[in-house]
This record gives sequence, structure tokens and C-alpha cells, in this order.
Amino acid sequence: MSDTFWTALSACATAAAFVAVAWQSFLTRSAVVTAQRALIASEAVALDAARGRLDVEAPNVSVKVSDVPWPPLAWTPHGMPIQPFPPGSDVWHFPEKETERLVLQAKIEVKNNGTKHVSVEYDGDLIFAVDNRPSPAPQHLLWPTGSGGAVTNSLYLQRDFTIKELSENYEAYQAGQPLPHRVAGTITVHDGRDNGVTDTWKVELSGWPVEPHPTRGSVWHVTRDHLTDGSGARSLIFQVQPSRERTYWISRERGQRLPEPLFGTPAPVRRAVEP
Repeated sequence: MSDTFWTALSACATAAAFVAVAWQSFLTRSAVVTAQRALIASEAVALDAARGRLDVEAPNVSVKVSDVPWPPLAWTPHGMPIQPFPPGSDVWHFPEKETERLVLQAKIEVKNNGTKHVSVEYDGDLIFAVDNRPSPAPQHLLWPTGSGGAVTNSLYLQRDFTIKELSENYEAYQAGQPLPHRVAGTITVHDGRDNGVTDTWKVELSGWPVEPHPTRGSVWHVTRDHLTDGSGARSLIFQVQPSRERTYWISRERGQRLPEPLFGTPAPVRRAVEP
């Protein structure tokens, strides 16, 4: 036989071996991917079941924002009680009156609808009204009270702003940008269990309660009622029922969170390409 025949035969054998190795590698990768998918699915099911168990045992608490005064209230050096502006005094000439202040306020209801007491913590612009004076909102226990549930009393989201700051909110609104000045607070609830949940609500109140006078330059006034949009209260932004964020704990004391369940395919493994 000629050398050409043996050369061709050798090439065919090499090609066949390459195909066999490639096919085996493909089967191995497919098996690995299948195993990874099965592992991810089983872990996701286990994590989802654990979260479901914690959901059943979690505190049953609701948060509601209500009683947002309109028109905005006049600032007082004592913080409370705050009162409406006297008629005709809600007009400010800039720059002489731009440092006068308005108060944005909302009443916050935290209600325990469950059957056991919960711990409630506050942060930000949240206060309690005590003897008509603002007092920082401290951590406390909220006990269940019959079928109606226990509710916080005299809890407010409140902060004062200069007319200049609120005019900047109006200008940001007109430009389609985020409002720079807002009242914000955080409410955190848990029942003290180490392997439990923590529920967090972020409450906010903002808006553009002042606007430029249509005919008098450098003059601002409280936002007027609109013929089609209704009351000037439309300029205030808040959620009556703010969204809840829930954190699941393996151990609250050790700071170990329960991972999020991941349903889906594993990401492909990328190998470095040598130059």
C-alpha cells in the first residue's frame, strides 16, 4: 500500500478520536449542567419552603399613612402644635421671605393584627406627640388587643422646610427630576425570634406645596386648586399603604440571612483564553 493510503487512514483515525473525545466532553458537560440545574431547583424549593414557614409565623402588622393636612401648616419653634396659616399670609416675596418655613406632616398608624406582641423601632423623621410637643419615637413593644389589634397613638411623620427649599421641589418637578427635599422615616418590626423575620416600611412625604405667582415676579404662594386636577393637595406625594420589605433570618443574632431562592439555569462557566 502507498504512503498516501496510510496517511489518509491515520488522518481518519485521528478525526474519529477527536469526535469521540468531543462527544464525551459534550455528554459530560450536559450531565454537569443537568446536575447543577437539579441542585439549584432542590435548593430553591427548600429555601422557598423555609420562607413559607417563616411567613406563617411572622408578625401580622400593617402600616398606614393618613391625615395629611392641606394646606400645609405653619411652623412653630416648639415643633407642635402646628396650625394653619392665617388667611392671606400664605404668600412669600423672595428673597425677603424665602427663609420662612412650612411643615409637612402625616399621621402614621402601626397596627398589630396578630396574637403576640412585637418590637417596633423607628428611624428618621418620626415623632410622637407628647403633651402637644414632639418627642423622638423610641423603640417599644406593641401588644395585640383583642380582635381589633393594637394601634400606635400620636405617631407622626413630620419635618419643616424653608419656602426656598419647597420652591426647589417645584422646580425639580417641572424639570421632571427627583424632588430634593422630603420627609422620610423607617419603621422596623420583629417578634424577637432568632430564626424569624424582620419587616421594614419606608414612609415618605414630599411634594411641591408652593408655586410661583402667575403674574407677580419673585412671589411664591401655596399651590392653588386646579380647575381640572382638583385640590392643591395633588402636589403632595405619599403612599397611603407603603410597601413592606421582609428579611428572612437563619439567625438574627449572628446576622445570618436566609438566601433568596434562585429558580433558573446556572450561568455558563467561562474559561480564560490564553494569549
